[in-house]
Amino acid sequence: MKLTRPSNQFSPESGLARWYRERPLGQRLARQLTTQLSRELEQIFGYHTIITGPDIGLPFSKMGKTQRVYELRARESSHAAPGSVQGAAEAMPFATDSIDALILCHTLDATPLPHQVLRECQRVLVPNGHLFIVSFNALSLWGGLNWARRLLPGGRGHIAGHGSRKLCDWLSLLGFATADPRFLASFAPRGKGRIARLMDGFDQWLVNLNSPTGAIYFIHARKRVSQYLDSSHIVSSRARLISIPLGKSQEGVPVPRELGRVQPDSLESPP
Repeated sequence: MKLTRPSNQFSPESGLARWYRERPLGQRLARQLTTQLSRELEQIFGYHTIITGPDIGLPFSKMGKTQRVYELRARESSHAAPGSVQGAAEAMPFATDSIDALILCHTLDATPLPHQVLRECQRVLVPNGHLFIVSFNALSLWGGLNWARRLLPGGRGHIAGHGSRKLCDWLSLLGFATADPRFLASFAPRGKGRIARLMDGFDQWLVNLNSPTGAIYFIHARKRVSQYLDSSHIVSSRARLISIPLGKSQEGVPVPRELGRVQPDSLESPP
């Protein structure tokens, strides 16, 4: 999914797509993201999945089990795929409560209106719909170095992203329930031969440990129907209704059927 813009204007989307293709760290992140997303989307069923953000080379069409997968493009392109939809993440061209799963692939990093994007996600997702967010970790070592590059005269570092804790707070205010963030790829591949294998193993150990030093994080959130519906104690505290069968006497006063019946033994005269 390529988002085209005038060549004389800086495009965060095109820069991110090129970074994932050309940089060793980007290539490592693409592999780890493919594994993580495949595992998460394997459990998602429904009709529609929407993907927003730059094309970083992930095989979204082969992931998940929803019937349709669409890519949201910011601008119309002559090379648009059949499953692409033109529109902006800040104003998605979808009906309310119509999308089963949304994947924001660095969308919040590239947009100047991250809060509006999240509000749109809350609007278009069905109740209990799934939201997946991929974002750069601003509090990682890699994120700190990029902030430093941006402060240098004439420097332009990559987008540093948002903190995972702050993003979880935003999602909670919008009524989302979030799982713990997953952090991926703490550093780029280093060295050759045995040294490279040792460094790769160390990075994978940090991923398994879910170390917050990862360059990006992955969040899985679900749209809650209502905070009251999620509270099981409210349901259990309701009074139970007991069905009591009633009949009607000759005078019109309702009495239990058992009392209204005349038993055969009662007709016998007492000894």
